[in-house]
Amino acid sequence: MGTIFHGLTTDPEWLLHRLMYTLLIVAGSYLILRWYGNVVVRLMDFLGRRRALSRGYGVMFQRLTTWFLWLIVWVVILRVWGVDVTAVWTTFVSLLAVIGVGMLAVWAMVSNITARFFIWFWQPLQLGQRIEILPESLTGEVIEENLMFTELRQDDGQIVVIPNNLFFQRVIRRLPDVEKKAGPDEKAAP
Repeated sequence: MGTIFHGLTTDPEWLLHRLMYTLLIVAGSYLILRWYGNVVVRLMDFLGRRRALSRGYGVMFQRLTTWFLWLIVWVVILRVWGVDVTAVWTTFVSLLAVIGVGMLAVWAMVSNITARFFIWFWQPLQLGQRIEILPESLTGEVIEENLMFTELRQDDGQIVVIPNNLFFQRVIRRLPDVEKKAGPDEKAAP
């Protein structure tokens, strides 16, 4: 039988074996990645019970790792079919480098993402905490955190979306919870 590409022939037996390998790899990867998704959800639930943790972190982590794992699966499938993945890998890495340079050109995004990691590390504010941003006097409860923004629910119920890098340019005052405040006439009885 003739050769079509490097290593790829028109031999029906060879094609059938490669097709079977491909189906097994895709089916196995699908099952493993579904299991992995369930593990990440359970892990985020467990961590969320121990500490106020935004659901956005778990979703972001799961998406990034799932995309990366599917990329590896497709590289393995290309190898099964005899495709030289060196050129594909080089192209992918070059594309990532171009995207990285493009992201540096968009400084606001990079500064917000970097600020999110610093907020996560140093924890000047947390989910469920009441804060005030000075001098704007924005007051509210932190209800959501993601890589770009933090959302505050103000006392009147309105949601304010604040870029993460603003927390490093302004003074943040931590406020006591409204429910925990006791008025002067609400003193505890002996």
